[in-house]
Parts: sequence; structure tokens; C-alpha cells
Amino acid sequence: MEIVQNDRREGERARDEALDLLRLHRHALVRETKRLALRLAFDLGEVSADEVRGRLTIPAGIKPAFVGCAFKDLAARGLIRSTKFRQTNRAVAHARPLRVWVLADAHGAADELRELEAQSKAEND
Repeated sequence: MEIVQNDRREGERARDEALDLLRLHRHALVRETKRLALRLAFDLGEVSADEVRGRLTIPAGIKPAFVGCAFKDLAARGLIRSTKFRQTNRAVAHARPLRVWVLADAHGAADELRELEAQSKAEND
């Protein structure tokens, strides 16, 4: 059992290090992913990584799994929460389960969405 626990911790550590690098070097992409996740949560009532990926241009060399970074950050701030799982619609993901997210703090999420949209606008002006 200890081997499984250590493997899991090592996997989580490696994931978190990779996400930290994305936040640092692909800040605008992570920000846009968060913006889309919140916008879709407001518009659709729930959102998964599939909906976000379907509306996002992911640069070459970036694995689609990076989208989880946005959900992880938004959930850590209490803005969204996971409610269920459903199978991905991406063939390359082999029908694996995806978390489905809903707003946990609509007021906080609205404030965050406004801030993300303002940052995007300022960067593009």
C-alpha cells in the first residue's frame, strides 16, 4: 500500500510542478482558459474540460490536459465545485471520466470573470 501512496504523491507533485510552469510561462493561455470555464459555467449551468477545449485554441506543444489547471485554480478559490463525472467526448482520451463543474460562488465568479475579461482586453489593446 505504501508504494501506491508514494506513486500517487509523486504523480501529484509532478502534475503540480508542470501546472506551475504553465501558469508562469503561458499566463495568457491559462487566464483565457479560466475565463472560458467561468463564462461557460454561467451560460450552460455546468462545464467540463471538453466544452472549454472545444472553444480554445491550444498552441502546438501544449498537451490538452493543461485545461485542468484552470479548473484546479478556480476550485481552490471556491468559485466552482465538482458535482459529477461524465465520459469525455474526445476519442484520444478513450472515454475516460471528466469532472463536471458548477458555480459554487456566483458572486465571486462574476467578479473573477470581469477581472479576467478586463485583463484580456488590456493585453489585446
